[in-house]
Amino acid sequence: MERKVGWGILSSASIARRALVPAIHAAENARLVVLGTPNPDRVRENAARYSYRVLPSYEAVLDDPDVEAVYNPLPNGLHAPWSLRALQAGKHVLCEKPFTVTTAEARELIEAARRTGRLLMEAFMYRFHPQMALAKELLDAGRIGALRLVRTRFSFNLPPDPANPRFQPDQGPGALMDVGCYCVNATRFFSGGPPAAVCARAAWDEASGGDLSMAGLLEYATHAGLFDCSFEAAGRSGIEVVGSRGALELPRPWLPGMEPGLVRLRSGGAVEEQTTAPVDQYRLMVEHFSECVRTGRPLVRGPEDALENMRVLEALRRSAREGRRVLLSEV
Repeated sequence: MERKVGWGILSSASIARRALVPAIHAAENARLVVLGTPNPDRVRENAARYSYRVLPSYEAVLDDPDVEAVYNPLPNGLHAPWSLRALQAGKHVLCEKPFTVTTAEARELIEAARRTGRLLMEAFMYRFHPQMALAKELLDAGRIGALRLVRTRFSFNLPPDPANPRFQPDQGPGALMDVGCYCVNATRFFSGGPPAAVCARAAWDEASGGDLSMAGLLEYATHAGLFDCSFEAAGRSGIEVVGSRGALELPRPWLPGMEPGLVRLRSGGAVEEQTTAPVDQYRLMVEHFSECVRTGRPLVRGPEDALENMRVLEALRRSAREGRRVLLSEV
């Protein structure tokens, strides 16, 4: 068997061309076989540079016998149907965030993965950056005392555009699904699990039904998670983990690029900065997934983790729409 896992990509999406194509190309245990798109001109130069075949449709990628794993970066509303088709075609699936649009879709995908015996993972690349592991180690080691608050933020300016899937009613629109999902994911990571309940407030884009901005509270027994996300606020990103004796700050948690990772520890009036080596977090994600495909090792976070994230997102949307506190058990 070929040591390198053969990959196929569905669509010529920007994230695929900019990040995943180079990541798969650079990965030690992966090779990019094909990319399927009805717009081949968008990837002609990219395909020549990275030496992969271009197919005229997504179906052709799923039919290709050299493809073992599929990356799905389609618009949100197409995550579930095409991930399901890929699983049914016998392919392992790395699906771009958000995993699906609804929790019902997420459960359907998980059942399909179990039924077909294929791996399924949500593509939160930031989780593979060593700065995240470093921050969690510092928290678990008691360097800031008992956890009291996780504060996360992710915002940028993006005017509503009906041509953009982020503003299309059938594509799971809104800032929460696009970038707030990172905030929820990171809060769960540092908290060790899901919240018991949530509260949220949002400013809505009535044309799409999605939120332009959302701020929310995730309730835990011992601490709280606060987040905000927006398409109509200045560009901001960050994670702050506050304990009883200190705090951790990650100023570039989502897209650190090829700069060193930075975790700032504040305690007792002193500030300590720890850095991690520059890495391609997309490549690390691809290499982890490919290793699990080839060796049978369990994913660091399987599809059940994605379902848990979707449950929190759905509870937040319900809270913002209905103007009330929502228990996670309701979702």
